[in-house]
Amino acid sequence: MLGKCIGKGSSCEVYEWGGEDKVVKLFHTNTPSEAVQLEYRNSSAAWKSGLQVARPFEQLNWEGRPGIIFEKIVGETFLDRIFEGLYSFKKIDFGEADSELRLFARVLNDIHKANLIEIDTDQKDHLKAIIGRPPLFTNDEISAIHAYIDRLPGKRQLCHGDTNPNNLILREGSPVMIDWMHAAVGNPAADVAEVCVMIEYAVLPPETPASVDKFFQEWRQVAYHVFIDEYCRLSGVTEEEIKLWYVPCAARSIASGALSDEQIAKLAAMIRHKLCKEDPVQDLPC
Repeated sequence: MLGKCIGKGSSCEVYEWGGEDKVVKLFHTNTPSEAVQLEYRNSSAAWKSGLQVARPFEQLNWEGRPGIIFEKIVGETFLDRIFEGLYSFKKIDFGEADSELRLFARVLNDIHKANLIEIDTDQKDHLKAIIGRPPLFTNDEISAIHAYIDRLPGKRQLCHGDTNPNNLILREGSPVMIDWMHAAVGNPAADVAEVCVMIEYAVLPPETPASVDKFFQEWRQVAYHVFIDEYCRLSGVTEEEIKLWYVPCAARSIASGALSDEQIAKLAAMIRHKLCKEDPVQDLPC
């Protein structure tokens, strides 16, 4: 029943499963069983609520590896669409009402408005656990990052928790959000900040043609403003509220181990700069 591998992540591989309409997400053997069960429960709750997600069918164990069988979602990831646009030098029209960046913002806003009592992971505790203790930072810096998170304004809204553009798939033009392991209850500004940090601090692969990289430097500023404009317009959340969450989102990205040394250096410099500034969250209500 196990078919060809069609995707890989930091903790798993995805294979075709038993036909054309299902896949199995097989986790590495060192993945805690609690994490797999959490993703299954979160995905089930999100699917039952009517959100556009891949339907989870069941958990299994395949040759000693835990896994989850999901509905197969056929389409392009948002990240793929970004690179297609860059390599074709497609300019962004700020006024385009149905641009993909505005669509991404709408997807997140719909998630944040959903009421799923089955998902109750605390956002701040989960963020601190994911960040852990990256060797890049001193113990004092890690303590400062954790203290910063504790002081951030708290809310009680559903958050996806992993808004990497690879997790949004466009299936015949309709968006489907996958990978719900890190879903939590908290401040939705964190979800939005993760996308903004990606746009503002991303570093293209070293083999990228100079002309594409130059276009990307121009593209990123317009992309940021289109995305943030749509989300803030729909949600009432301010740009300032979103930027407060850059520190934990950047630290989480560094801890993932999936970034280039150049991008890690940029994010670390941003984190240190913000931690050294006058505390920007001390007077905000929680």
